[in-house]
Amino acid sequence: MYFIIILPLGRLGTTVPGLMEKGKWPYLCAMKRLILPLAIMLTLAFLGFALTRPAEQTRTVEVDLSALKAMGYLTDSSRLIRWAVPFIGTDAVYRQDRLVKGDDTLTMVRLSAYQMDLRRSRPGDAQDFTISVSPDKDSVFKSYLTLSYWLPRWKKFRGQTLARDAEARFDSLRNFLGNPTRLYGFPIKGEPVVDTSFLFAKKTIDKKDFVAETRSLFDMLIREAGRRGAGYNGVRIFHFEDAGSNRNIYASIGITRNVETREGDPVSLKKMPYQMNLLTLDYKGLYKDLPNAYQALEDYRQDYRFVTMAIPFHKYIDEGYGFSDSSTVHMKVCYPVY
Repeated sequence: MYFIIILPLGRLGTTVPGLMEKGKWPYLCAMKRLILPLAIMLTLAFLGFALTRPAEQTRTVEVDLSALKAMGYLTDSSRLIRWAVPFIGTDAVYRQDRLVKGDDTLTMVRLSAYQMDLRRSRPGDAQDFTISVSPDKDSVFKSYLTLSYWLPRWKKFRGQTLARDAEARFDSLRNFLGNPTRLYGFPIKGEPVVDTSFLFAKKTIDKKDFVAETRSLFDMLIREAGRRGAGYNGVRIFHFEDAGSNRNIYASIGITRNVETREGDPVSLKKMPYQMNLLTLDYKGLYKDLPNAYQALEDYRQDYRFVTMAIPFHKYIDEGYGFSDSSTVHMKVCYPVY
C-alpha cells in the first residue's frame, strides 16, 4: 500500500515513489507544460469567433409621413442624391439601379413594398444595408424607418468606414424627410390671398400654338379691362391643362374695379376670397420645368393634409406673358387650399 503525498508541481526535484512507480509523474509534468498553451489557444479561438462573428446592427427613427409616402420618397432616384451620404453635393449620377461616382457605387439590390436593400461598394470593400418602413399603428400620417446591417464585431470596434457612412446616410435620410425644402426641392410657405378681383378668360388650343395663343388671350383681357374701365393693375395669373393633342389655357388679370359680365362675353369676373390660404413657392428656371413646382406643391398638400380649394396657378413676377419652353422665367406658383 502506497501513500500519495501531494506536493506543488513546481517542485520538480521532489520524488514521490507512488507516482514514479506508476509512471504518472512525467505525465503530470507534460500536462503542466501543455496547460498554458492550450489555455492561450482556446482563448484566442474564442476571441476569434467572437470578433469575426457578424452581429446585426439596427436603428429606428420616426417620421411624420405615411409609410407609403416615406417609401416613395426614399426610393425616388431623383431625390436619392439629396440624402445619400457621401454622394450629396458631388458629381454622382444615377444609372439604372445605382448611384455612381467614379469607382464608388450605391446599388439598389432589391426593392419590395416597404423595404429597400442597398449595397455600397468601392475597391477592396463592400457592405450590404437594408432600410425598411413600417406604419404607425395609431396614425396613418406617421411611420418608422429602420436601418439594419450585419457587421463583424472587430470591424465595429475599428470603426468601419462603410458602416459609419451607412449611419450618416440614415441620419441624412431622416433629416431629408423632415425638411420641406430638401424633400420637395423648393422652400414652400403658406400665405393669404391679397389679389381678389380678376378678369378671366379660357380657351382650348392646339399645343403647337401655345405661345401665340397665350399672348393673344392676355392681350384680349387687357383690352377688355381698358374698354370696360376695370382698372388693370398689372397682376397676371395663368394655368394650363393638356387634353390629348390640345391644351386648355386659363388666363386672368387683376383689376381694381368690379365689372358686370354677361353670358356669351369673352371675359368673366372671378373673385378670390380675401385672406384665403395659399401654398406658394418662388420659381426661377426654364418654363418647361414649371410642372416640377406644381408637383412639389401637390406633394406638400397631400403630405400635410390640406384640402384643395381651387386649381393651382402661376403668377408672373417678371414682365411679359406667353413664354416658350426654353424661356427662363420667374414665377410665383400658388395652390389655394383649406
